[in-house]
Amino acid sequence: MPRLVQAFLAVLALTAAASPAPAAESTTLLKTTRSWDGTPYPAYASGQPQITVLRIVIPAHSTLAWHHHPVINAAYVLKGALTVEKRAKGANATCSLAEGEVLPELVGQVHRGYTGEQAATLIVFYAGTEGADITVPDVLPARDTPARAAPACHELATRG
Repeated sequence: MPRLVQAFLAVLALTAAASPAPAAESTTLLKTTRSWDGTPYPAYASGQPQITVLRIVIPAHSTLAWHHHPVINAAYVLKGALTVEKRAKGANATCSLAEGEVLPELVGQVHRGYTGEQAATLIVFYAGTEGADITVPDVLPARDTPARAAPACHELATRG
């Protein structure tokens, strides 16, 4: 190998070694004290804290059963889209989520989620206490899925 090429490669190697590694990047996806309908979160329960993280896949054209969460949790939509609705009707009763969005979930309020044309894959983070339920099913009569479009959940969570 010619000396000029060797010298160039040596300088290139030194330059690469001297360059700092790229800095880590942090983006806040959600920071809130309220659930998506604007309800303030309750205080954390006492006891040994326990974090639970679930990957939930909801097929297209599916509706989850009515349920509620006794603990604070947030869902990240990894793929697809989802609409959530509270059992109690009124203002801020439904909202929709798209891929890459975060849902600050309801606590203690009966709700469900449903999909349309696309399936949804969620990563859900629950901040509970050891031995306590994170989701409680509610036995309620079925009700039709709303036909109207729901506002984006992040729009509702920032109100209030």
